[in-house]
Amino acid sequence: MRIFFNSSVGRRLILIFFLFFIFFPLASFSAQVSEKVEKVGDQTCAECHDKVVEKFMQNIHAKNDAIKGFVCKSCHGPCKKHVEDTDAKSIYHPRKDFLRTGENPCIKCHEGNMFNSADSSSHAEAANGCCDCHEVHSSKNALLKRDAKKLCLECHQDVYAKFRLMSHHPLVEGLMTCQSCHQVHGGNAEHVVSGRKNELCLSCHTSKEGPFIYEHQPVNEDCGICHDPHGTIANNLLVQNEPALCMGCHPMHFHTGLTAYNGEFTTPLDPTRGGVSTRDGMKAALLTKCTQCHTKIHGSDLGSQSISSQGKSLIR
Repeated sequence: MRIFFNSSVGRRLILIFFLFFIFFPLASFSAQVSEKVEKVGDQTCAECHDKVVEKFMQNIHAKNDAIKGFVCKSCHGPCKKHVEDTDAKSIYHPRKDFLRTGENPCIKCHEGNMFNSADSSSHAEAANGCCDCHEVHSSKNALLKRDAKKLCLECHQDVYAKFRLMSHHPLVEGLMTCQSCHQVHGGNAEHVVSGRKNELCLSCHTSKEGPFIYEHQPVNEDCGICHDPHGTIANNLLVQNEPALCMGCHPMHFHTGLTAYNGEFTTPLDPTRGGVSTRDGMKAALLTKCTQCHTKIHGSDLGSQSISSQGKSLIR
């Protein structure tokens, strides 16, 4: 036996033996893979799925010259094995086979800025892939399963309730859609169309943009400090009625400082401010809107004439 292993013939036989067991399985696997990945054109798919293909011909995907003739393969993967065994499990199904931790085939083509964070957005986490909202074989607008507004409000019931309040953006009336403000695929700005929330609001409400000589700081920071864009009970989409909203930042003075008793009084936060009150003083305090005097609440180029405010009262 030792002579056999030491001989050149023996060593060659041993080498051939090992090479056989190494490469034969690989060759077999390669044959199986090549059999599965062999391209199958759309015409072959149409032999069985004629109605689907006929409907799909009006789809924007079918008009992509880069994959013309092999559109089915671009989404469903290699189809040859499926053609032979007609087993649905032999091909990839974007709706049934989607894995949150796996690769999303849609993002391979949809690579624009609006899809930058599509895989990491809250929609991607809550949905079972793109097919939760989109019907890929359809010819509807944006391939949506249903009207965009109805589709969004199916999940966002709390938002839908706000649009039924007294003050709301005209979405229910059909004058705008959710996509007018929201980037549903994530983009770069937390589901809003522009980079900053204020920029989005000011793209429509241009008269509030400025720049103003005398500014109201919340206008520069976030419109959402005072407004709820979906809907509120208070007028003008305010999160609270006046003067309660304003008093969240500003101390009581003048009307808001009135007390409900007869006689002179001083405002606790500013002893220099005061006056004469009556038993009905509280009515004037709580029912007088700040904007009755401070009419230019978003900003003004004209200074107010009061000395104590140094021209910043935004009253003209």
